[in-house]
Amino acid sequence: MAVEPARRLLPRAVVPARPHRERLCPASACALPQQHRDQAGHVRPAALGGDLVIQKPWSAEFEELLLDELALCDHTSSLEPDTPLAHYGLTSLSTLALSSKLVSRYGIDPPAFDERAFRTPRSLWKLVARTSVGLGARFAEVASRYPDEPCLVDNTGTMTYAETAARAAALASAIGAGGVVAVLGEREIATYGAYLGVLYAGATIVPLSMDFPPDRNADIVRQAGARCVVHTEPRGEKPLEDQLAAMSGVPVVDAHAMPDTGGFVPRPATADTPAYLLFTSGSTGRPKGVRITHGNVAAFLTAALPTFRTGPGEVFSQCHGLTFDFSVFEMWGAWSTGSALAVVPRVHALNPAGTIAKHGVTVWACTPSLIEAAAAAGTLAPGSLSGLRHVVIGGEPLRGKTVALARAAAPNAIIDNVYGPTETTVWVSTYRLTPADPIPDHPILPIGTPTSGADIELSDEGELLVAGPQVFDGYADPALDKDKLIVQGGRSWYRTGDLGEWAEGVLHHRGRLDGQVKIRGYRIELGEIEHAATRLLGVRTVAARIPGDKGNAGLALFIEGTTVDEPWLRLELGRSLPAYMVPDRVIATEVFPLNPHGKLDRAHLVLQMM
Repeated sequence: MAVEPARRLLPRAVVPARPHRERLCPASACALPQQHRDQAGHVRPAALGGDLVIQKPWSAEFEELLLDELALCDHTSSLEPDTPLAHYGLTSLSTLALSSKLVSRYGIDPPAFDERAFRTPRSLWKLVARTSVGLGARFAEVASRYPDEPCLVDNTGTMTYAETAARAAALASAIGAGGVVAVLGEREIATYGAYLGVLYAGATIVPLSMDFPPDRNADIVRQAGARCVVHTEPRGEKPLEDQLAAMSGVPVVDAHAMPDTGGFVPRPATADTPAYLLFTSGSTGRPKGVRITHGNVAAFLTAALPTFRTGPGEVFSQCHGLTFDFSVFEMWGAWSTGSALAVVPRVHALNPAGTIAKHGVTVWACTPSLIEAAAAAGTLAPGSLSGLRHVVIGGEPLRGKTVALARAAAPNAIIDNVYGPTETTVWVSTYRLTPADPIPDHPILPIGTPTSGADIELSDEGELLVAGPQVFDGYADPALDKDKLIVQGGRSWYRTGDLGEWAEGVLHHRGRLDGQVKIRGYRIELGEIEHAATRLLGVRTVAARIPGDKGNAGLALFIEGTTVDEPWLRLELGRSLPAYMVPDRVIATEVFPLNPHGKLDRAHLVLQMM
């Protein structure tokens, strides 16, 4: 039996993390009291003994990292741009440690460091700022190496890397630099070109979905503060017009009406520049925005891609919408390496064999529910996916019988079970099975071991806590940070809300601490459904995950003390909730059961209907 790794148990009572916008130096350094700082966080002149406030050219993250290494005391806890680093006590040993941190956080090539870089904080920041980890620059560099290789493929044709880069540049030139920009479109080539165009412009992208109710998309646009919405659907068609009408007042850009602007260079982005905002289900009744930086994505790709066979000639599937962060792996796994991205329309998702054979897909990312649904539909026959090299499965717990279906269909593929909330950038742990490995005798497969650079610990209650360069720095609404981000030992940890256990050297997922579930790959806060239903009915409601046919989970909504027209309620809920959050069943019950502590007994409520 494998020896259990030593795991430090973090106490539940830990210090809430400050939002990124308010970061000071960590606990290992003593920050100046707030009375010595102005509203923007700059040090007041009196604190420095001078007449002018020193304007800092670097990011708060950079200063925090530097202060942490220098371990300054309170009387020198702010850096002046042109003061020699030696004045702050930088030694040869601390220079090596600092170099290692900068390489890890910003992706700097180690040979770039020399004595001149470490003269002053300003000179060191200049080196960091020159090192763009931006996704736009990443794509442009790959496109320059493989201009004629296929980049995007769908049923309508193929676009090369050069053609895709030109389309992205045209949109970037039209929308202008920076800010937050939303993208709305179906799963088609034009939508991915628009996605790249926003990143080329140095803007933060907010993906929307044509499957979401217009009011939900409009709420996301407002929360994100988007300055415009780029759409890829033809004007005049009712679905698009309904969506845009709900966002009235926000400028609209047609991605197709862009002139060629040859020679456009993507705007630079550093590690802490936000790359995208993804809005997940929120327990308060509103979706919550997860802000992921270019550095987060770069760290994920650095950890994940070396474990895959990639490059020209390889083809990644694109089976997930842009609002699902699994799509980040599909896109950037391909675009970082010169591989092609095969865009799979939703209508063809349940026929993976047809899509994979047609486009020569070699890397297929999917949810367990998709595998089970395809098998139930008869489109996942043994040997039907024999051309696959990799099957990446994530988004919900993976059963052994589902792995058996995948292996039978793709006997030559490596199978990865991956785990990671949106807040940790796609995934942070992996459990890998080669074609020769036996399927573990577990009802639910382990989620494996942390990926390179990620740290996963268990709290005293068994909650999975994640730290590392993939962890986000805060929600769009900073008020949400205090419950999910904590600081210990000078590091920021994300509370996943998932329960875990180490057994036989690997992590196992053991359920949730709260009311969040995953169904068909979607993360759902049951409280959001309950909030919407109670608002409509004025009575207490309970949403719950229920087993379905062939092991597929579904959603039920229990209503206390009244009956209701189920078709009407489902229709009304569909006006504010995505289709995947509309309950499959509505069940009226006279009184909700209570447990011995007088609390609502959700488990008993579900058992009553079985």
